[in-house]
Amino acid sequence: MNRFSAHRPLGLGVLLLATSLALSACGSLTSRTAGKEPTPSNDSPFQKPFAVDAQTACAAANRALLGDGYLTDALSTDKIKGRKSYRTDSDRSTVVEITVVCLPDPDGGSTLYANGLRSTYDLKKSATPASIGVSLIGSVSLPIGQSADAMVKTSDETITEREFYRKFFTSVESILQSMGTEAGTKGKTPPAPPADF
Repeated sequence: MNRFSAHRPLGLGVLLLATSLALSACGSLTSRTAGKEPTPSNDSPFQKPFAVDAQTACAAANRALLGDGYLTDALSTDKIKGRKSYRTDSDRSTVVEITVVCLPDPDGGSTLYANGLRSTYDLKKSATPASIGVSLIGSVSLPIGQSADAMVKTSDETITEREFYRKFFTSVESILQSMGTEAGTKGKTPPAPPADF
């Protein structure tokens, strides 16, 4: 009999034992982590909690947007949209839209969620034919070199700069203080809200 064949059952048994121990360790690690769900990050720049009800927070958010030159539209009792445009150069304009949602928190207070969208428009010129009316023939289109200018959207991007949202939420907080709500003390002069968010 080959001397290596005598050790084969022993080697096979050790291998099976090591494999079962490894699988058992994996199973116990999985059972310890399976019940844990990922914790959402509280460091999101898009949200901020306030110690006032959602309606009051929404009113302050509307004032903050109006104070910074936005045209606002109340989409519902808990949702506001603001829009502001400016020209970056002679042939390019930028439009900033911000949507704010105000939701009550289960433990009191509320949370504001803000999302900004920056769109860029470029001026495009295109030649269009002019129409001339002839009584017997009807309307005839002739290329007389007329041109039409149109703003064409060239890019859309969600604003992710933390400073943009920090300025907005700081402005809301200042307005709440001036309103004498729980977020501030009545009679105190609030700091000037940061501009250009």
